[in-house]
Amino acid sequence: MPELIKSFAWDAFVLFFYAQVVGLDGYRIGLAVAVILVFDAIVDPYIGALSDRMDRAPLGRRHTLMAAAILPFVIGIMMVFRPPAGMEGWATFAWLLGFGLLARVGISFWTVPAYAMGGELTRDAGLRNIVAVMRNMGNQLAVLTVPWIAFSYFFVATPDFAKPQLNPAHYPGFGLFVALLGGTLMLVGWFGTRPHMRRVEAADRSITRDSQIETLPALFRRLFAAIRTTPNIGRLLLVGMLVLFTTSVVNQLSLHLATYFWQLDPGSTQRLLIAGVTGSIVAMFLAPYWIRLVGTRTAMVSGLIVYFVVQVAAILLPLLGLAPPPATVAIGIFVFVFRMLGGLAYGLYVVPFNTVTYDIGDEHEANTGQPQQGLVASFMFIGLQVGSGLVALMAGSFLGIIDFPAGVPVDAVPTAKVDALAWFVVTLIVVAGGAMAWLVGTFDVSAEKQAAIRAKLAEMRGSGG
Repeated sequence: MPELIKSFAWDAFVLFFYAQVVGLDGYRIGLAVAVILVFDAIVDPYIGALSDRMDRAPLGRRHTLMAAAILPFVIGIMMVFRPPAGMEGWATFAWLLGFGLLARVGISFWTVPAYAMGGELTRDAGLRNIVAVMRNMGNQLAVLTVPWIAFSYFFVATPDFAKPQLNPAHYPGFGLFVALLGGTLMLVGWFGTRPHMRRVEAADRSITRDSQIETLPALFRRLFAAIRTTPNIGRLLLVGMLVLFTTSVVNQLSLHLATYFWQLDPGSTQRLLIAGVTGSIVAMFLAPYWIRLVGTRTAMVSGLIVYFVVQVAAILLPLLGLAPPPATVAIGIFVFVFRMLGGLAYGLYVVPFNTVTYDIGDEHEANTGQPQQGLVASFMFIGLQVGSGLVALMAGSFLGIIDFPAGVPVDAVPTAKVDALAWFVVTLIVVAGGAMAWLVGTFDVSAEKQAAIRAKLAEMRGSGG
């Protein structure tokens, strides 16, 4: 939950806030966010490997790092949304870079071990589907609160700001809300999972390496060796990158499109931001049945294809004049329906994908004889961070290239610049989406293979390694 709250608040608001409200140029925004996310991607595998090896830590190999993450995240995300008044240029860049690093890297110390823990709570395939559904249901419910509260209590229209997301006064309170909500959920998750994980870690201790810290070069040599040993890990990294690349295109530029392309009112903007989450919540109930009906790989591919089609259609049809005009009630309904369908499709993809991630962790453990859920989770998050960083760099740079105006009324922004931004989004979704749908289809995750892996793990654990 905390990771999704952070990701939603970051993707939906940071680029828009710094570009259109603070007035920082797109090149520097893209550079700052890209540096943050690439650095985070470098740190993530180190966190995962460290978490796998920390059996002697006082709070356990997962929960020690999770506890250390809470305060840095709370401070970092709160301060990202409150740069001092009058700050400009490189000083603003440094503010975003510094506190962004604190927030993003800080929460990685929570997310990587927490995600790895999901694969250790149970080895049963059916129960893992339930864990994946519960994880994603909790994520979606938590994320649902962010845009709902944002546009109900913080981003409220005033006579001076008909589009309240352009009002700088609203952002500090919003940042504090995100920080407190995320921090509270981190504490709840920590205390809720600690008793069970103490038993799991005690049982695994005989096949876990002694706690030690590797150098980064040694760690990355181990990561590349892991790809050679278990090729599915390499596929997981690439899929993670393409997944967040595509979703980040949608999320990071949603407020730009809502404000300037569709020209939605505050209520429609709020519904736009919760539409995908609403669809994903519905999908959580349908996903286990869909997986049993068509299989894991087909469930992932079909969900992705529908997701890409509806996300592109929500932008392409208005561009072609085949949708209601902007700034109307009808366009708000149109966009909401397409985004909700996209969320439904994405949910039908993400549940089997989470299950596959756990299964790949088991596969690598069977290949190496060591618990590897933390390492495998870190691979996925490398891809996620790199994908999001590429979008931030490209989106910020594109806003700079087309000299997208900041600090001017919506109707003063040239239509050609707005349309150029819309075509940019469509192009990125089509290219990344096609590549990801093909790549997911190459996963080797048959039920027979996973049954053999679980049998081997049971034998290893029964013999103590």
